[in-house]
Amino acid sequence: MPLVVRPALAADVPRIEALLREVLSEFGLVFGEGSETDAQVMGLPRSYAEHGGAFWVAELEGELCGTCGVFPVGPGAMELRKMYLASSARGRGVGVALLAEAKAFARAAGAQKLVLDTTEQMKAAIAFYEREGFVRDDAEVRGARCSRGYVLAL
Repeated sequence: MPLVVRPALAADVPRIEALLREVLSEFGLVFGEGSETDAQVMGLPRSYAEHGGAFWVAELEGELCGTCGVFPVGPGAMELRKMYLASSARGRGVGVALLAEAKAFARAAGAQKLVLDTTEQMKAAIAFYEREGFVRDDAEVRGARCSRGYVLAL
């Protein structure tokens, strides 16, 4: 079965939450602790859409294996949020496909930049963002559990 990237549905929320818990635990982090944006996951897709954002899931062989969303954070700026991949999906083009959806949506919404924050522990994610053209800008750190910020000009 090919890779499928599609908008998240309310029915996906339990699987999204399970994936986020799984990935965060790899780094000693806990879903719901140190992130005010974790709570928004429980209200998907409405919690993003009602603010002008969007959220996607990726599936490989019918299994949910990745997530990401974009959320307006200021004039001309959208934040890339909840970019998480199951360990089995890493290195298989899932992150590239999700990021392409996020960038296309942000551009269509009139954003001039995409920002994100992450933690030092997520070294593979940091390397991915840098390969994709994100530039470090710690002024973009918003989350309590995050220590690095990045920006990508659209």
